[in-house]
Amino acid sequence: MILSIPSMFPRADRTRQYDPAVFGNECETWRSTYTEKKPGMPQILLVEQSPRAELLPHYHASDQFQIFIEGEGKLGKHDVRPVSIHYTNSYTGYGPIVAAEGGIQYFVLRPSFDVLGLGQYLHKSELREKLRAHPGPRRVLMADVDVKPATEFEHVDGAVAQRLFGTERAQTDEGLFADSLELGPGTQYSVPEPRSGGGQVILVLQGTLVYNGNEMGVRSALAVTREEHAVSFSSGSRGLQALVLQYPKRSESQHA
Repeated sequence: MILSIPSMFPRADRTRQYDPAVFGNECETWRSTYTEKKPGMPQILLVEQSPRAELLPHYHASDQFQIFIEGEGKLGKHDVRPVSIHYTNSYTGYGPIVAAEGGIQYFVLRPSFDVLGLGQYLHKSELREKLRAHPGPRRVLMADVDVKPATEFEHVDGAVAQRLFGTERAQTDEGLFADSLELGPGTQYSVPEPRSGGGQVILVLQGTLVYNGNEMGVRSALAVTREEHAVSFSSGSRGLQALVLQYPKRSESQHA
């Protein structure tokens, strides 16, 4: 399955999330969802966290990337800003996420929907015990990427890919990586085979990506499930800056 998702800006039908009984405080977020919530379907959503709101430490049942795309704040002890990349394995605690005065926006990307829903918040003792009992493995990775002016890519010759983080073959979480990609105008590019990991997301940061004859602008994405062949695309007339993100390889039971 390859999903082409254009213009992932806040949706008019976005939903408010505010439940002190679940979140443990009065944190307010708004969530725009761009994919269907069903087995085998990649999950992509945008979270808008209100100014100064603090999302307490928690975990999910799915591997995930978070891409901080607007505003500033902190994730644990780390400063986050456009564009910060955060990866966590399933059943790995992280947080808190604290928005600065202007609030913060971030994409949440998962190979499939999180069966635990909103997350499991660690201020609850029974959920801390559930996390301790899970065998893991745990993993947290972070990196930052500077979004360049669109005019800079007109002078890029060919393709420049930088590995921000990743794991090697036969290692724990094999196949996981995050790449920063820059293409000059009209440049063809093919990503690695998704089956080397657990599926991919290609997220446009600047310029345009051309796939199947369609131009995709800033905040557009391709979500690619792990059984697909390597995806090929090209940059538009002014070049492209994008992230290529791959989830780690998992067994069928882990994907279920």
